[in-house]
Amino acid sequence: MLGILVILVVSWLLLHFAVKKDLLVLGFTPVPKRLLEFFLGILFMIILLFIVAAADTWWYQFKWQEQETFSLALFGNSIWYYLKAVLTEDLVFRGAILYILVKKLGPKVGISLSAIAFGIYHWFSFGLFNDEINIVFLSYVFITTGLMGFAWAYTFVKTQSIIMPLGMHLGWNQAQAFFYPNQPYGEILYKVIERTDVSDGINIAFLLAKAIAIPMLVIIFVFLFTKNKN
Repeated sequence: MLGILVILVVSWLLLHFAVKKDLLVLGFTPVPKRLLEFFLGILFMIILLFIVAAADTWWYQFKWQEQETFSLALFGNSIWYYLKAVLTEDLVFRGAILYILVKKLGPKVGISLSAIAFGIYHWFSFGLFNDEINIVFLSYVFITTGLMGFAWAYTFVKTQSIIMPLGMHLGWNQAQAFFYPNQPYGEILYKVIERTDVSDGINIAFLLAKAIAIPMLVIIFVFLFTKNKN
């Protein structure tokens, strides 16, 4: 939590000296509207992840096994962990810096730079330089996280708030933790115990299709949501 407080202070300083604004320009108010956006963001991404899990189950012929270790305490701890993680990341990548970039350079450049930075950041957060460097995997991580970062930065600009992208980020990470391996929380509800191998070429095409389709669906949802609101 100390790190989040530091980021908030730095964000306020950046906004104050760069554009003469305060933290409220990040769209924390009006509270009822932002709460709605937050929970809609969570719900939309959870539904999207369920669709992805269903597609993966069909594509790889997954067989799932229910986790016997699930508990409400484990679930609560995972929510708290992912809330802190996504709040930290969103304040950095979809907070004051993105707001300033959009004001100074325009939405297209601001969103693009935010997405590029988000993609590169995940090379380090995933520890991809700790072992032998795999250019293909580096490229895949950059594309998937960068495109998602683009969609969430777009959400920030369209809603004029950090709240909906924060909810989307939390919903996505938490829903992933239900079914897929992750650290420190993963496969909370179910784990895959059997799968069918797919050839590399076909598999890459499937992964890239998902990498493009998921952020595109986010952008379409946000466009429709904000079409008559801003």
